[in-house]
Amino acid sequence: MNSKTIFYSVCRYVPDIIRDEFINVGVLTYIPELGESKFHKTKGLARVKNFDDELEMDILKALLESLEIQFNVRTLPVMSKEPNADFIKKELVYFVNQIQFSEIRALNSTNIEEDIKDLFDMYLYYDQKKSQRIDAQRVKRLLSKLFTQNELKDVNRHPNEQNVFRQQTFDFSVKIKGSPTLIKALSFDYSNHNNLYREIKSLLYDIDHFKKMNIDNIKIVINNTNIENESEKLAYKLLSEEAEVLTVQQFAEVLNNKEINAAEQLSLFN
Repeated sequence: MNSKTIFYSVCRYVPDIIRDEFINVGVLTYIPELGESKFHKTKGLARVKNFDDELEMDILKALLESLEIQFNVRTLPVMSKEPNADFIKKELVYFVNQIQFSEIRALNSTNIEEDIKDLFDMYLYYDQKKSQRIDAQRVKRLLSKLFTQNELKDVNRHPNEQNVFRQQTFDFSVKIKGSPTLIKALSFDYSNHNNLYREIKSLLYDIDHFKKMNIDNIKIVINNTNIENESEKLAYKLLSEEAEVLTVQQFAEVLNNKEINAAEQLSLFN
């Protein structure tokens, strides 16, 4: 199947540029081989209002609607050879105030519909109904695509490290900034918190086993969540005492050589 390049950028609402906090409000995609661009705005404007209680909602709605008009109703030339993101680069340079766009990234896709949906699930996570949110397998799939899009070559999708029961605990082994790292994909989205606790208990037992073997460079990547209920808070607290815990979006930033500081970690949860 012929692959195509999806260039994408995340649209962010930034209430105060100095504080460097933001909340995702949309995703822009551009496929040069099809001559298509599209802006997908968030459905969760109430969350944006909670993020900034001084927000003038009518202005934000108008801005997002103008982005839909700007990118969704244009006929673009088809770029069949050497596709590039020049079109959206030129369009996005003017957004530097309360509406900003992340750096443009490329995703090589053989299933455009599925991959665009994954981008929405990653960056507009709270637009989904709880029953449709990301489980551990979806987190794993998103991580695999992140490795591919970042062109990481030292990725093992079937690590050999085994726990005391001779089970393979981790989903990936990858070099990050030259350091071999074991990755476990996990979701906090359990309808029954006791099931989440059992999963965490098992993982903590495994981590302890590996630490005794001097294997401690471990990252746990979870679904995008702001960790707002008590079961998530407890799970996050226990896991973060033993390993680094990142959301899918935070992990994407790490792969793009961006350090996650305390303020940014708070903003990425939103």
